[in-house]
Amino acid sequence: MRTGNITLVKKMNKQLVLKLIRDQHPISRADIAKITGLNKATVSALVDELIDEHLVHESGIGVSTGGRRPLMLRFNADAGSLIGVELGVNYLYAVLTNLNAEIIWEQRRSFRPEEGQEAIVSEMVELIEAAIRRAPATPYGVMGIGIGVPGIVHTESGTVIFAPNLRWGDVSLASALQKQWPQYPVIVENEAKLAALGEKWFGAGKEFAHFVYISAGIGIGAGVVLHHQLYRGVNGLAGEIGHHTIDLNGVRCNCGNIGCWEMYASQKYIERRLAEEGRVEWLDDRFSIAAMALAAESDDQLARILEETGRYLGIGLLQVIYAYNPEAVIIGGPLASAGDYILRAARKEVEERILVKNENEPYMIVSELKEKSCAIGAAASVLEAVVLPPEFESSL
Repeated sequence: MRTGNITLVKKMNKQLVLKLIRDQHPISRADIAKITGLNKATVSALVDELIDEHLVHESGIGVSTGGRRPLMLRFNADAGSLIGVELGVNYLYAVLTNLNAEIIWEQRRSFRPEEGQEAIVSEMVELIEAAIRRAPATPYGVMGIGIGVPGIVHTESGTVIFAPNLRWGDVSLASALQKQWPQYPVIVENEAKLAALGEKWFGAGKEFAHFVYISAGIGIGAGVVLHHQLYRGVNGLAGEIGHHTIDLNGVRCNCGNIGCWEMYASQKYIERRLAEEGRVEWLDDRFSIAAMALAAESDDQLARILEETGRYLGIGLLQVIYAYNPEAVIIGGPLASAGDYILRAARKEVEERILVKNENEPYMIVSELKEKSCAIGAAASVLEAVVLPPEFESSL
C-alpha cells in the first residue's frame, strides 16, 4: 500500500512538473522547484525522466539571478501527433496537429445527412486514414484519435446515444473505429464539450477556471468547465441546454419536444424567419450567417432577424448563467460569425434580466478558435487522456 502511494505521488509530481513546463516554458529547474514547493533533487530527477521520454527538452541558457546561468526547459510539442475530427450535421472536418495543437494538415468534406450512418462513418475512416498517412516521424507517432459528435455521447464506451440532427441513435462509433485502428486510443465525445476543451487548452478559456462554451449553429450545445475540468454530469447530459424549453406552445424540435431553445437561437430560427419574411434568396446550400451579417449592414430586415436571434440567445443564456455561475460565457459556432448583431442583443438581454447586476455578470466573449474549436478540442482530448490527465491538474 505504501509503495502504491509513493508511486502515485511520484506520478502526480511528474505531471505537475510537465504541466508547468508546458504552460510556462522556457522555465528553469530552480523556478519549477520554487513554484511547486518540490525540492531541487526531486525536480531534477523528474525533469531527467521527462527528457528521456522526449516530452521535455533543454533549450539554451537562461539569465543568471546570482549564480550559474540556468538551463531552460521547454515542452516538446513535436514528440507526437494528435488527430481531431468534428462530425458536423452536414460536414466532416479533420486536423492533424502537434502537441501544441498547431495544425500540420487539415481537410473538410461535405455530406448530406440522408446519405446515412454507414456512408458517413466510411467517409470519416477515409479522412482519419489520410491524416495518419501525413503524420510526421516523431518519437510517439500518432498518439490517438478524438471525435466530436453533435449529440449525447456515453463517453466511457464512445457510443452516440442520440444525435437528433443526424438522426443517429445508439451508434457504437468508438468501437467501430477502434477495430480499424486498435493501436490508437479513440475518444468520442459531444462536439460542444470538445470545443470547450479546445478553448480551455488553446483558446479563449485559458484564463478562466469556470466557463461555459456555447456552440450555436444548426443546433445549440454547451461545454461546461468547472475548476479547470470538463464537467460531464452523471450520464453525460451536462451541457444539453439546447433542449430546455423556452416556449411551451412553440415549434416542435427534432428531439421530439416543443419549444426548445435550439429552435429560437440557432441557424434553424434564422432560416425559418427568412422564409416567413419571403427572403428565399438566402435559403440555399450556400447559406452563411457571416455573409448574412455582412449584408445586414445595409439591410434592416436581415439585421432585425439576427438581432431577434440574439435576444433569444440571451434569454437562454440567463438559465446557463444561473445554473453554473461562470466567470465567462464563450460563444462559438456559426452564430458567433454574426458579430455584434447577435452578441450585442444577447448581452443586452442578459444585462437587463439578470438578478444581480454589474459585478456578477460573466464576460461574454467570442471563441478564439472559431470553426476549428471542436476539431482542436478533439485533438486536445487525446493530449489530456494520454499526456496530461486532468486528475493531476493544479491551479498553479
